[in-house]
Amino acid sequence: MLTDIRGGTQQNIAAIIGGVLTIVVGLVLSSTVLAQAASSGGSASIGSFAGAQALNDLVPLVYYAVVVLIGVGMMGLGAAGLTGRGPMGR
Repeated sequence: MLTDIRGGTQQNIAAIIGGVLTIVVGLVLSSTVLAQAASSGGSASIGSFAGAQALNDLVPLVYYAVVVLIGVGMMGLGAAGLTGRGPMGR
Protein backbone atom coordinates (compact mmCIF):
# COMPACT_ATOMS: atom_id res chain seq x y z
CA MET A 1 0.00 0.00 0.00
CA LEU A 2 1.30 3.46 -0.85
CA THR A 3 1.67 6.02 1.89
CA ASP A 4 0.13 9.44 1.51
CA ILE A 5 2.98 11.92 1.09
CA ARG A 6 0.86 15.04 0.86
CA GLY A 7 1.16 17.67 3.56
CA GLY A 8 -1.31 18.08 6.38
CA THR A 9 -2.69 21.27 7.84
CA GLN A 10 0.21 21.60 10.29
CA GLN A 11 2.77 21.44 7.47
CA ASN A 12 0.88 24.08 5.50
CA ILE A 13 0.72 26.43 8.48
CA ALA A 14 4.40 25.78 9.17
CA ALA A 15 5.21 26.72 5.56
CA ILE A 16 3.33 30.01 5.92
CA ILE A 17 5.05 30.80 9.23
CA GLY A 18 8.40 29.80 7.74
CA GLY A 19 7.84 32.19 4.83
CA VAL A 20 7.04 35.06 7.18
CA LEU A 21 10.10 34.28 9.30
CA THR A 22 12.28 34.13 6.18
CA ILE A 23 11.18 37.61 5.15
CA VAL A 24 11.58 39.04 8.67
CA VAL A 25 15.05 37.54 9.21
CA GLY A 26 16.10 38.58 5.70
CA LEU A 27 15.07 42.18 6.32
CA VAL A 28 16.79 42.23 9.71
CA LEU A 29 20.02 40.95 8.15
CA SER A 30 19.77 43.28 5.16
CA SER A 31 21.56 46.13 6.91
CA THR A 32 24.58 43.90 7.51
CA VAL A 33 24.61 42.52 3.97
CA LEU A 34 24.23 45.95 2.39
CA ALA A 35 26.88 47.50 4.64
CA GLN A 36 29.34 44.78 3.62
CA ALA A 37 28.53 45.31 -0.05
CA ALA A 38 29.02 49.06 0.30
CA SER A 39 32.31 48.74 2.18
CA SER A 40 33.72 46.29 -0.34
CA GLY A 41 32.56 48.50 -3.19
CA GLY A 42 34.21 51.55 -1.68
CA SER A 43 37.70 50.20 -2.07
CA ALA A 44 39.54 50.98 -5.26
CA SER A 45 40.70 47.43 -5.89
CA ILE A 46 37.29 45.76 -6.09
CA GLY A 47 38.15 43.67 -9.10
CA SER A 48 40.25 43.27 -12.14
CA PHE A 49 37.61 44.20 -14.70
CA ALA A 50 35.63 47.36 -15.35
CA GLY A 51 32.19 45.95 -14.57
CA ALA A 52 33.00 44.85 -11.02
CA GLN A 53 31.57 48.03 -9.45
CA ALA A 54 28.39 47.69 -11.51
CA LEU A 55 27.98 44.09 -10.35
CA ASN A 56 28.53 45.14 -6.75
CA ASP A 57 25.78 47.74 -7.13
CA LEU A 58 23.35 44.90 -7.92
CA VAL A 59 23.86 43.22 -4.52
CA PRO A 60 20.92 44.98 -2.78
CA LEU A 61 18.54 44.22 -5.62
CA VAL A 62 19.52 40.57 -5.82
CA TYR A 63 19.46 40.16 -2.03
CA TYR A 64 15.96 41.61 -1.65
CA ALA A 65 14.69 39.65 -4.65
CA VAL A 66 15.94 36.35 -3.22
CA VAL A 67 14.52 37.03 0.26
CA VAL A 68 11.11 37.98 -1.11
CA LEU A 69 11.05 35.13 -3.62
CA ILE A 70 11.80 32.48 -0.99
CA GLY A 71 9.47 33.97 1.63
CA VAL A 72 6.50 34.54 -0.65
CA GLY A 73 7.06 31.18 -2.32
CA MET A 74 6.90 29.38 1.01
CA MET A 75 3.78 31.30 2.03
CA GLY A 76 2.17 30.58 -1.32
CA LEU A 77 2.84 26.85 -1.09
CA GLY A 78 1.38 26.75 2.40
CA ALA A 79 -1.70 28.73 1.41
CA ALA A 80 -2.26 26.58 -1.67
CA GLY A 81 -1.98 23.50 0.52
CA LEU A 82 -4.60 24.84 2.92
CA THR A 83 -7.03 25.30 0.04
CA GLY A 84 -6.33 21.76 -1.19
CA ARG A 85 -4.33 22.72 -4.27
CA GLY A 86 -0.74 22.48 -5.32
CA PRO A 87 1.98 20.10 -4.20
CA MET A 88 1.04 20.44 -0.51
CA GLY A 89 -2.69 19.92 -1.12
CA ARG A 90 -4.75 17.29 0.65
